[in-house]
Amino acid sequence: MEKNQARSRLKPKKETLWRRYLRYSFCLFMALGAYLALYFLLNRFYPSQIQNFLFKNSYLPFFLLVFVANFLFFTFFSLSKSFGFIIAFLINLILYFKISDIYFDLTGFLAIFFITLILSGLVFFEKIKK
Repeated sequence: MEKNQARSRLKPKKETLWRRYLRYSFCLFMALGAYLALYFLLNRFYPSQIQNFLFKNSYLPFFLLVFVANFLFFTFFSLSKSFGFIIAFLINLILYFKISDIYFDLTGFLAIFFITLILSGLVFFEKIKK
């Protein structure tokens, strides 16, 4: 037997900022671990040893660690996975352009801006779909 009950007039409790950061604290600890791994990578290996890992001139271990560390840190900092992903991607893109000796004139900045804009649009439109 179902009972018809009136909706509660009490407002649901909002999660405090401290609790939200506490919920994302695992990301901070993982980011610190990734930054520590990046530190050991930079101190133990020469750039020529990781330069051609899987692809020519890719520096793949370095870029993977930088991306993971920045993604986790900015996810904790902003409490948003999509914002963390976009900022980490932007930082990796700028580092890759700098290592590949792509000059940062107006076209370089426009390329980074448009790539980031497209990625941001894809991430946020996917969020709107849901």
